Parts: sequence; structure tokens; C-alpha cells
Amino acid sequence: MKKYIYILLTFCLLISCMEDPTAGVVVPKYTPSTENPGGPGEEPGDGLIDPAEPLDRGFMHLKGRELKSLNSISITGLNDGEKVILSTLAGLAARVTGDQVYINEGGPSSVWLKQMQNKYGIPVNTYNALAPLVQHYVETGVIKGYIVYTPYSEGQSHSINVATSLCGLLRGIAVPESLVDKVKAMGVTTELMDVRSYDEKWLYENYKDQLDKSLAADMKPEIFHHLRDYITMTNAFAFYDYNARRDWSWRTSILKDLDKGAYCFGYYDLDEWGMVNNASQLGVSMLPTDQAANLATLSSIYDTTGLKQRPATKEVVTEENVHYVTFLVSDGDNIAFNLWGQQGYMDHDLHGQFPLGYTISPSLYDLAPAALRWYYENSKEGDYFVAGPSGSSYIFPSKMSDADLDDYLAKLNEYVDKSGLNICNILDQKIMDNPKVYNKYLAQPNIDAIFYTGYGEKGDGRIKFSDNGKPVIEQRSVLWEGIDGGSNRGEESTVISQINSRSANPHSADGYTFVFVHCWTKNQQSIKTVIDGLNDNVRVVPVDQFVQLVKQNLGPK
Repeated sequence: MKKYIYILLTFCLLISCMEDPTAGVVVPKYTPSTENPGGPGEEPGDGLIDPAEPLDRGFMHLKGRELKSLNSISITGLNDGEKVILSTLAGLAARVTGDQVYINEGGPSSVWLKQMQNKYGIPVNTYNALAPLVQHYVETGVIKGYIVYTPYSEGQSHSINVATSLCGLLRGIAVPESLVDKVKAMGVTTELMDVRSYDEKWLYENYKDQLDKSLAADMKPEIFHHLRDYITMTNAFAFYDYNARRDWSWRTSILKDLDKGAYCFGYYDLDEWGMVNNASQLGVSMLPTDQAANLATLSSIYDTTGLKQRPATKEVVTEENVHYVTFLVSDGDNIAFNLWGQQGYMDHDLHGQFPLGYTISPSLYDLAPAALRWYYENSKEGDYFVAGPSGSSYIFPSKMSDADLDDYLAKLNEYVDKSGLNICNILDQKIMDNPKVYNKYLAQPNIDAIFYTGYGEKGDGRIKFSDNGKPVIEQRSVLWEGIDGGSNRGEESTVISQINSRSANPHSADGYTFVFVHCWTKNQQSIKTVIDGLNDNVRVVPVDQFVQLVKQNLGPK
């Protein structure tokens, strides 16, 4: 089963075996210090923050230096190599200054730019070409040189990932070999390192102790400007193992080396189940971000005043002889979806015409507070946001050890309190028959209910209650094109027929349907089509009201 459909075209390639090209190479290591803050023999420029100074951390995630001004440039017209230059420059700038880079992709990307300008008063300077932007950061002392790499092709090492992981450490930008002369003409004349023959295993062997231990990133080498800014800013290890789905040993060794409670950013699109299962067993949380732009800069907003969803509805009157339905949109754990497709959902002409729930990541509180604020401020009556899956990140809680899950949930409890996301979506398998897991979630005082969506499971609409009387609600219908091997189970007509045939008794679990909506194949119009086809005795209600109705009519007395 595939959970994500990506904007960029990706290919499943095998890495051929290569002889080690690094024998006898002297590795230019350094240890940042106040005497040697910017790398070998370099001092930071005037007004810059010492790059050896640790980044601030939000509640969970590392943040760029507090944002003071933006230099915006459109992605249109840039080639792949220029996008890598731009992204690593954005990450480097966020590491040492509040004068940062914003990559404008258009669409929702323009919305976040305006939000930072209008809501936070950030001044914006627009650049029409890459060269003057690079020159600006040369003149201010941000860029000390370049790291040259070879663009990925089958059978070659992933030197783009090597360069990306070294940019923050060496104070450089990543440059493909074909653009070296062009970058020199922009004023970046110092070659800091040539990594064209190196792969991620070489990088990890030689720089492991200097890379950040609170995160790593599954990063496909065919990706250019997405996420590379955040990797650069945080000195994270970027890697991608095309063979992991057959042998998880190398990925396992990397994740084991991370700190307790660490995150793995990016995404391993060759095996979603294997990726999350592997990380969860090691106590590491997956945060799908490999198609997310500008995380370094978006994280540099620090004002979270009032950044909280409205409280859930507490007083709801039950109607007799009706069937209750609520809709919840999928994939809220995916930060890239939060920053792109989800904005399109709420900007749709039909937005606000019917109740709709959205899964969303509490991690936006740290990584993109301007975007989270936009969602809250632009929500309409009937909208409600749900954390997950499976909380603040994509995990399979049943695969975690008790100790790791307890630690995860203690932090999630605080996260949902800060953001007002007090209802959670869990994505896993057989959770409805695993009260140990849902009791742990619902023992948290700030988690009020669970919406459960089974990975590859049909879903029977069961409703159960935790030991402390909070509901666990399973999906009963799925609005999802082509689901279940191409059957018609997830299409509008089928969902209409399913709901209309169900009980109109709100005092029985049969009187409720939670419809899970696949965000990549169905949209607002699809949901409206279903609603328009429902019987007169069917009531579509917001997620929070659905929870209250379940508690009132089915919960322990």
C-alpha cells in the first residue's frame, strides 16, 4: 500500500557495488569552538551568529536563528543544480543569521511568505536571479566556499547527500561539478571539499561524531531543493539505502546511534511499512518531510502566542432516529502535505460548506508556526484538526517498546496541549484488539479521543472505550480511489450506499460512520458528492461533535 504520491517523479534504482575510492584520503575534520567557529581558519562575518553556538530547540525540533528579514527568490527557471545551491544556502543562512532565504514555489508557498510578512512583520526583499542572492551572502560572510559533488545517476555514489550533510559543518554550499565555474563567477571561489567520489557510508565513518544526533534524514538523491535546507542547518546525516527493504541492517545501525527520542526526517518511499516499522522498533519517530521546502526558514519564526486550535464542542444534543457521520482527511503526519496540498483543501471553493476534519502534525508548532497559525485562523465552522497519525509523527505504536512509547506519549501530551490538537489519529494494525496501546494514549490527560485507521485493514467501525472512559473510534468507510486492488469500495457511490444502509440508532455503534478520506485521490468535491447522496436521516457533523455524541450515547455511565 502506498500512502504518499509525490510531486517529483522518482525511480526505484539499485546501487551497484563500488570499490572504496577514499583510501589514503586526508579527511578535513574540525571541531567547532569559539576559537575556530566557522571551520578551518575561518571566523564568522560581522553580525553573524557563531555557527558553533547550538541551535535553539522548540518544544521538540531544532529551529533556525530567529527570523529578522527574508530574501525571497522564485524557483521558476532554476535548474536542478541551482536548486541544490539555493537550498543549502538557505540552510546555511538559517544557521548563522536572521537574514534568511525563502524559496518561493508559488501556490501555498506564496501564502506562507505573505503570512510571515503580514502576521509577523518580516520585511521581504525579492531577488530575480540566483547570482545576486549568492553574492549578498558572500559579502555578508555567510558563505565561505563550495563543496563539489556529482549529480546522482544509477550506479554512482550519493555524493549530493554527502555534500548536503557537510555544508553546515564546513560553511559552504553544495555545487554540482557542472556549475563550479558559474558559482566562482558569483564570488564563491574557495573549494572547501571535493566529495564526488564519496558515499554516505564514507561520510558516516568519518564525520559521525560531528553530525547531529537528534535527527537523521532518509533523503533520496534525486531530490533537490526540498529538505536540504533543514539538513544543512542542523548538520544532520542525509542518507538513502535503495537496498534497505531487503536488508535493514545499515539503516538500523544509523537509527540506533541517534539520541533517545530522535526523529528521522525524509521518507523511504520504497517500503513505507518497513520504514516505519524499523524506526518504531528502535524508538525513532518518522517525520515525512522529503518534499517539504523552506523548513529551515519557516522554523525560524519563534512567536507562538495564541497558537492553539479552538476548544472542542462539549455540549451536543442527540437527535433520535438518525445516523451520524464524520469525515477525516488523511496524511496529516506528512509535513510536505501540510505545507502544500492541505492548504489547497482549505482554499477550495467548497471549504466551509460542510463539516470536515483534517489530520495535521503538531510538529508544525516548531517547524512552521506561521503555517499552523494560518490554518487555525482560516478554519471555518465545522472544521476540526486532529493530531497525527500517530500523534506528533508517523509511528506504529504497537511496534514500540513500552518505555519508548511512554516517553513518546508524555511529550505528545504536552505537544497537543500547546497546539490544541486534543484528538489523535493512530495508524497501525490491530489496535482495536490491543487495549494496551490505546489505554496508554488515552491515559494522557490532554488526549480526549482516538480515531483509528488500520494500515491495510478494512475497518469495521468498532467503537471502544479506554479504562478511563475515552473513546477509540475505528474507520468504517473509506473514500479512496482504487483502494483494495482496484475494487469500487472506496468510491463515492459505494460510500453513499454503505452509509444509507446503516442503522439510524445513535445509541448503538451501528449508528455511527467515520469516513476516512484519502487526501491524494479525493477532494472537497468528492466529499460533497457523498454528502449530497445521503438520506435525509443522516447527519454529517464535525469531528469534535462526533466524539461528544459517541461519549454521550455509548460511553460508560
